[in-house]
Amino acid sequence: MRFFVRSQVLGILFALFWVVYINILAFMDQPGRAMQYINWFVYGFGFLFAIIYFLITKYLIGRNWRAVPLILIPYFLVYQPMLHQLLFSLVHDGYGMTVKFLSLSTGTINFMMVLFGVIFGIIFSGRQPKS
Repeated sequence: MRFFVRSQVLGILFALFWVVYINILAFMDQPGRAMQYINWFVYGFGFLFAIIYFLITKYLIGRNWRAVPLILIPYFLVYQPMLHQLLFSLVHDGYGMTVKFLSLSTGTINFMMVLFGVIFGIIFSGRQPKS
């Protein structure tokens, strides 16, 4: 039971980090700020969040491959769409359109950073004693 709760907490944390990632990119995408550098920000923050996902997975889950579907399926099917709708309900239309555009255009980067973070976090974690 504790393993299931940990995996769901990890899925919720990933969804919250995704909201932070999209909001940082939307803030940087405002006119007159850093529009010409937005691709560097997308990949730079994607790499940073992949490292964060790697570290969180490594220390919370350990070497347990059963966690991959328990984290990824609820994250992509429940937590991310739920927080996506919540984010749209909290922001105004102009900012919401920027958020929607960035969430659609960075979807593959988000998928890859979550996948790499979880899989490499499990691969590079040490063996844990059975409890």
